[in-house]
Amino acid sequence: MSEGSLYCPKCATPVAHGIPACPSCGVPFVQQAAAPTEGQPVYQQQPVYQQQPVYQQQPAPHLSEANNKKIAAGLCAILLGGLGVHKFILGYNGAGWVYLGLLIGGVMTSCFLPFIIISAPVMGVISLIEGIMYLTKTDEEFYHTYIANRREWF
Repeated sequence: MSEGSLYCPKCATPVAHGIPACPSCGVPFVQQAAAPTEGQPVYQQQPVYQQQPVYQQQPAPHLSEANNKKIAAGLCAILLGGLGVHKFILGYNGAGWVYLGLLIGGVMTSCFLPFIIISAPVMGVISLIEGIMYLTKTDEEFYHTYIANRREWF
């Protein structure tokens, strides 16, 4: 910027005259009562903040729980998909019973109605897709989608 430009006292970002706060860090600028003769506002110098050392933080407890459930549910969905174990792990008992019922019902009725045996592979494919979705989400996305908002299917 040109001579006489303003800079944010916290992050040293060049700022234009007349804006109320720094666009980068949000520090508000305080305008003095008397304006200079050129018609441009004068800003008071805000205190300069020292950057504090960054310490590694432990993940929030709910994210730790989400990570554990994400891995367990994802692996069970891929390996034991048709049984619906992953739904029981996430606390979706109704959906787990649907998986189990379709598997057992499909196997039991396959003697009489051969087309119903298709339900087991279909549920296996659905659970494979769900397992991949579980494992590819971040811990925060998984927590908000499947634990906090309780989204049972896909």
